[in-house]
Order: sequence, then C-alpha cells, then structure tokens
Amino acid sequence: MLDWIGDTALRIAAGAFFPLKEFLLDGSSRYFWLYCLSGLLIAAFGYQKHGQAKAFEAELKDKNVWLSQSALNDYAIIVIAPILRLTVLSWTVLNWKTVSAVTVSALTSIGVAGTVTDGTAIGLGVVLTLVLFVADDFARWFMHYIFHSVPELWEFHKVHHSAEVLNFATSERHHPFELIISGGMLAVVHGLINGTFIWAFGDKLTVATLAGANIFLFAFNLGGGVLRHSPFWISFGPRIEKWVISPAMHQIHHSDKEQHFDRNMGGSLAVWDRMFGTLHIPEGREVEQYGIGPETVEYRSLAVIYFKPFIAAFALMKRRLRSHDRTRPSQAPASASARASISQPTPG
Repeated sequence: MLDWIGDTALRIAAGAFFPLKEFLLDGSSRYFWLYCLSGLLIAAFGYQKHGQAKAFEAELKDKNVWLSQSALNDYAIIVIAPILRLTVLSWTVLNWKTVSAVTVSALTSIGVAGTVTDGTAIGLGVVLTLVLFVADDFARWFMHYIFHSVPELWEFHKVHHSAEVLNFATSERHHPFELIISGGMLAVVHGLINGTFIWAFGDKLTVATLAGANIFLFAFNLGGGVLRHSPFWISFGPRIEKWVISPAMHQIHHSDKEQHFDRNMGGSLAVWDRMFGTLHIPEGREVEQYGIGPETVEYRSLAVIYFKPFIAAFALMKRRLRSHDRTRPSQAPASASARASISQPTPG
C-alpha cells in the first residue's frame, strides 16, 4: 500500500512538472520555448510591416488573453492532463512502438523482409520522415473532422472550442477522452508506417529530427505554428494558404460565427480541407470573438469541462437509441428532420 502511494505521488509530481519540461526541452511540444519566441518575433514583424506596432503591443499586454478565467483554465488543463495520463489513465496509452513491432512481425511472417545499406539509409530516413509527417497530418485532420461530425464526440471536442481567448496554452485544451481516442489513432498510424519501413528496409532507418521533433513539423512550428492559438492575426496570403494552415485560418476555426463552423480543420497542411471542401481562406480579419455561442460561459468551470461532456454525450446516445427503437418494428428510416438534427454542422 505504501509503495503504491509513493509511486502515485511520484507520478503526480512528474506530471505536474511535465509542462515545464515540454516548454524547456521538448521540440515536439506545441508550446516549446523556441516556437513561442519565433512566433512572437514573426507576429511583431508582421504587425510592424502593416503599421500596427501599437496593436501588437496592446494584444501582447492584454490581461484578458493571459489572465482571464478561460486562460487560467488552459493553464490548469495543461498540468492536469499529464497527471491523469501518468496515473488513472496510464492504461489507455498506446505506444506506437508496440504497433510497429506487431506490424514487423506480421509482415515478416509472410516470408519476406528487406534490408538497407548504410549508403541509402539516410535518404530513406528522409522519406520515412516525410511520410510520417504527411500521414500524421492527415490522421489529425481526419480525427478532427470526426469529432466535429459525430454529435456525441463533438460534446468532448467542445472543450477545446469553449476557449474565449486564444493563448499558447490553448493548444493543449482538450478533454482527456479526446486525447485517448486521438492518441490511439496516431499511435496506430505511426506504428504501421514505422513497422512497414522497418520490414521493407531493415531497422537502420532513423527519422530526421530537431530538438526531438519531426524535422518537417519543427520547421512548421518554427515558422509561426504556435500563433494558431494566440491573439495575433497572422495571414500568409491566399496563395500560401491553399497549401498551409496559417494562424489566421485556425483562428477562423475557433470563431463563433456560423459561416466559420467546421472550417479549416487541418493541423499543418491545408490540402485536406481543400480536398474535402472545408477550407476557408480569410479576407482580412474576420474573427470578432471565439467560443461556441451562449454555452461558452458554462465552460468557465473545470468541473463542467471535465464532466459535462460525459453527461451530454450519454444523453445524446440515449436519444439516438430511443429513436432507433421506435423505428425498428417497421424498419422505417429516420425522418428528414431527425437526420438533419444528427448531421447539423457543429460550431467551431
């Protein structure tokens, strides 16, 4: 018993310090200090270029952005998430290396395996790095789309969209249930790709990284990725925004205006939104405020953030099951209005 208590206390302490470690040392973190610094420099340059230096200073010093209840909730979530992941939710974490090993074993059982020479390992490593970046980005878009499209899942994703202001910590404002589902999906994608490459070319391949991050993701984040969740409106222009998600485009995604709902769900690349019809390239600063409408104020409470999604999702499931039971005897399809209520675009 004492050993369990001691181990749990250590895990809680490690989780509490995890955000600081990510900020200082982890290039795979979206709020890594170098990304924050480069983002601020890019924002300052962009505002200065358009003669808005005073606007940049005002937004940088806006206490509502950094110290409002919405912002304080962001900071709390960024600490609570790793504590939960290391304690009560540790059993839910799927390691991509496990998936990779299973993939290698399954493919090897076919009776074919490959090797790679030292001379070609570097080139193939770059290919693996690029494939992982693109596959990861599409998987994130797909999961994001699913969480917007399925009403029960949207109740959990609302937590992210309930932010009333955007700051660097808002990127981690997610419900634990969403993190479990998305994390598992990404682990499977990374494991399958790594496993396939190892099976085909041997285990000498290494992913090209900088500061522990995929080099392509590192470049994106260094180029202003952190500004997606910030008060600074930075647009790359329509030519670039057909291919890359700019900070302005992601702020459109958080807008509480109906015409912005379910738009720009991409992480780094805009090609998925363009392919599937969810792209919105802004014309000037279109966002006035963020959130999910009148319901936003309810999410100023951490209790609501963590527990309301379960209650709301369960209520939706019960309603869906009751509707299904009513139609079973005659096998009649759902009414048009019922289908519309299920598939209605969700805010944000």
